[in-house]
Formats: sequence, structure tokens, C-alpha cells
Amino acid sequence: MHGLDLPSAKQVILERLTEGSVPGERRDDYRLALAIEGGGMRGVVSAGMLVALEQLGITGCIDLVVGTSAGALAGAFFVDGRAVEGSVLFYTELHDEPFLDRSRLLRRDAALDLDYLVDTAAVSRGLDFTAIAASPIPLYATVTPTDPSVDTRHFHVAGSAERVSSILKATASLPVLAGGAKQVDDLDYVDGGLHEQIPWRTAAALGATHVLVLPSKPVSADAELDSLSFVERVSVIPVVRAMHNDHIAELVSQLPGRSSREAWNLRAVSEGRATPIGWMEGRPQPRFDVIQVPDTIRLPGRLERERSVLVDALIGGANAVVHHFDLGGEDAVAVEQRVVLTHPDAPVKHFRASQLTELVIERGLDR
Repeated sequence: MHGLDLPSAKQVILERLTEGSVPGERRDDYRLALAIEGGGMRGVVSAGMLVALEQLGITGCIDLVVGTSAGALAGAFFVDGRAVEGSVLFYTELHDEPFLDRSRLLRRDAALDLDYLVDTAAVSRGLDFTAIAASPIPLYATVTPTDPSVDTRHFHVAGSAERVSSILKATASLPVLAGGAKQVDDLDYVDGGLHEQIPWRTAAALGATHVLVLPSKPVSADAELDSLSFVERVSVIPVVRAMHNDHIAELVSQLPGRSSREAWNLRAVSEGRATPIGWMEGRPQPRFDVIQVPDTIRLPGRLERERSVLVDALIGGANAVVHHFDLGGEDAVAVEQRVVLTHPDAPVKHFRASQLTELVIERGLDR
């Protein structure tokens, strides 16, 4: 079966909302996954998408979550029922020191402090490692082993609180910027984005029949093929090679081009214009649905520090979900998080999702 022969992820979600379906007690045979892109501080876009999904009452419709780098951390907050709190991190604790300090690079230290990010900032926002490990919606995080002979490309974020913390650090361990590799189960790993920035293939490999993709930048079929600049090749790659090894240096050098090609591939597959070569033996191709990031969003840089850019990008991601579920128009749904964003020091409050859930069902049944 081809993925486009299946109902869309939006249709599956609508049916599950109507039935009151919850994880582990489905009336259908589908397995719906979220695939969440990271991208450093640009991950605020996909974090905004998770805010909208949570506040629309859609969390219980999801069967598994797969995230890369910052997307995995945002996914952790989502499965813990705290997507709003997770989004706040990007323009508060992660906006400045002690998490982000470029001057540390001059001392050959990591610019990004992942210990602070995961064990202090995320925990202060209520992230519960034990709850994540026991969640009925399993979370998976992509990783890149520093040893090319190691086959592991993702972890189920489960086990002890210490192991959960270690996985969340490993998936976000950008070479050089985040220092050395991080250990999980006694092996060394770095950022999962070196292999798969948008983890749609991993979601399919985990048995998803439907993959709702949450990118942090537009997924374009005609974007120019990116590559490292001459300065980056001369200055960055030797440092990566010295800090890690030739294998990781080669992956970093290939990353921009690989990312562009994968965006092309995902767009073509989601539109039914292509089927991935060597698709999983004996498995039908999943249905891939991409929430489109508008070209009008000013995308944050990987180390963005301008709060207004981060705020606007988060709202843009949330509104992309609102648009995807046809909740725009004259009676458009406003993103509740905007009030909190306007006043970053205000307490974070959850919107009552039940009213929005009824609206999603009503709008969906009208179409």
C-alpha cells in the first residue's frame, strides 16, 4: 500500500478526537508519529507547533514521538504534558548565559552548556525524567555514534532518570559548540542531526503508519543545495576532526548538502512523487504529512539571541498548526501563548484544551 492510499494524519486525528481515543486504547490500526526537527535555537519553531497541538487537545491522538536535537527536548516536554513550559525555555533560560556563551569558544570550551540545559533549566520548567520514561506516548531521540561501526541511530528515551538525561544531552551535542561527545550506555554520541535532521525515516522504521512532520524551517522541493563555505571548511572541519575524529568531521562537512537533499526527498514522498529507495522490506509506505513553515517567518539562527526573533518564530510555528487544521479565517483561533510571550516573566498557564478540541472536531466535520 502506498502512503497516499491512507487517510491523512489530520483525518486520523479528527476521528480519534471524535471517538475520544487515547494511547493504548485505539479503535483503528494506525500508528501516528510526530517527527520533530531541531536546529539549535531554530527549534523554537517546532516547539511552537507542539504548543498548538497540545492546546488543541491533540496530544492523546499521538502514538509515538521522534525528535532530533532540540526537537527531542521539545518532544520530551510534549509527552510530559508541558509543551507550553518547554517553549518558554527558548526565550528565557536558553536565551542567554549560562546556557549560551560564545566567548567560551575562545577558551576552547563549549559555547552550549547541555548540563545546564537538561538538568537545570528543563527541570526548573517542570520536566520530569521519570514521567517521560513511563509515558504512554513513547519518546525516541536520534543520535550519531562517534564510532562508525556502531549501528545505533536512535534511543527510546526511557530507563533511569540519569539515562533519560544522558540521551537528551547526546541528541543535542553539536560538535565543537557543545563540547565533546556525550555517553549513553557507555558509548559516545553526538547530535542526531548529523544523520537525520528531520527524523521521518526513523519514525517509519519504528512502525508508524502516519508521520506528522514538524519542521523548524520550510521543507522545499526546489531549494538550492547548501554546502559549507570555504571559511567553514578551513576553520571548522579541522577543529571537529581534532575534537572528535575523521568520521564526524566528514559528517559535518556533508551536513548542509544532506539536509537539502532530505528536504527534497521528504517533500517528494509526502506529495506522492517518489518512494524512498530500499523502503522497509514487507512494510507499506507510511503517510507523511508536513506542517508547512511559512516563508514569511524570520528563522532564528542556530545560536539566536534576539528575543523578538525567537518569540515571532514560536508564534509562527503555532500558527502553522492552526492553519494546517483549517482553524483560520474570520473565526481564527488565536495562539494563547502570545500573552505569555509578551510578558516573559508572567506565570505560564495552560489554555483549556477541551473547548478548542470541540472546535477542531466541528471544523473538521464541516469539511
